[in-house]
Amino acid sequence: MGEMPVSKTAAKREARICEILSCAEKHFSNKGFHGAGISGIAADCGISVGHLYHYFGSKDELILAVVKSEMGRQDESITAFEDLSPENLRLEMAELTTAIFSTDAEPFRTVLNFEILAEAQRNPEVAALLQQQDTQMRRRFVTILRRAGIDDPETRTELIFTIFSGLSARALRHPEQERAALLEVIKDVILKILGDKQVASGALSA
Repeated sequence: MGEMPVSKTAAKREARICEILSCAEKHFSNKGFHGAGISGIAADCGISVGHLYHYFGSKDELILAVVKSEMGRQDESITAFEDLSPENLRLEMAELTTAIFSTDAEPFRTVLNFEILAEAQRNPEVAALLQQQDTQMRRRFVTILRRAGIDDPETRTELIFTIFSGLSARALRHPEQERAALLEVIKDVILKILGDKQVASGALSA
């Protein structure tokens, strides 16, 4: 059976939720989870506070929804790597990584993710979400490397993830950095992390 069509009411509700989350992300990145107010978020969305509470029962519920939304966005980024060919994975992964960071047009997301990390120190539920999501992403990335016959995929995954995290932090601490030149060097670093060993035909069919 095909998927049931989404009703206009459900589609409208989903669109409103997405709009509220988008407004909340900007407010939370500007003022922090505890500095931002529900009234400001609601006003930015053009709705009343009561209307916002119709979708999210509390500020804590809205914070969790924003965290889950950002985690989902990061999960989606792994899909691009899963589409790479095992035969040319090293080169394609280095190219894709630099392409992703060279076209990053939403620097506020870096701030939002630091706010999420800070909230995880105070909120066990947020910490559990982050750790669960990180585990899932690492498993998927390890599978990608293992499929390509790359040795010690767990350690190499951790190194690459560390680079990803560090790039975002450096962009905040040093906004005038020469991003293009840096990414060219990082491309070589990623190739070294992934190793020089050619993929054996047996590894691809395993």
